[in-house]
Amino acid sequence: MEKKNKIEVIINGKVYTLVGNESEEYIQRVALYIDKKMNEIKNAEASKTLSTSMIAILTSINVADDLFKLSESMNHLEKRMKDLEKVLEDKNKQIKSYQSELANLRKENRELRDTISKQEVEIKKSQMELEEYINIFDSNVNNRISGDK
Repeated sequence: MEKKNKIEVIINGKVYTLVGNESEEYIQRVALYIDKKMNEIKNAEASKTLSTSMIAILTSINVADDLFKLSESMNHLEKRMKDLEKVLEDKNKQIKSYQSELANLRKENRELRDTISKQEVEIKKSQMELEEYINIFDSNVNNRISGDK
């Protein structure tokens, strides 16, 4: 069983003993928050004649208002976070798609380079054959011209 902390705090000028599982620092912060809220209400011009119980009720309403606003804000942020997670997931899928496309394009590029290299070899071969035929033709033409003389 967890040890309970017994802490004395001052709220609205009175000492209260609070018991809880939280740390003393945390309980003091909570008490200070309530004391601050009560002082805000007590020091407001319109509430100079309010009783302590009415100040306590108004403080409770203000604290509940803060809680609801924070809860709404948290819900909004959680929704925004889920929306951003969805966008991130979509972007990650898009990146994977692009990576796959890039890999395919690289493969195609390699294949085209290989084809170009093979074509260049074929062209060189064809050029050499053509030069050989030209030389043979020139040689035959020259032999015929010299034989005609």
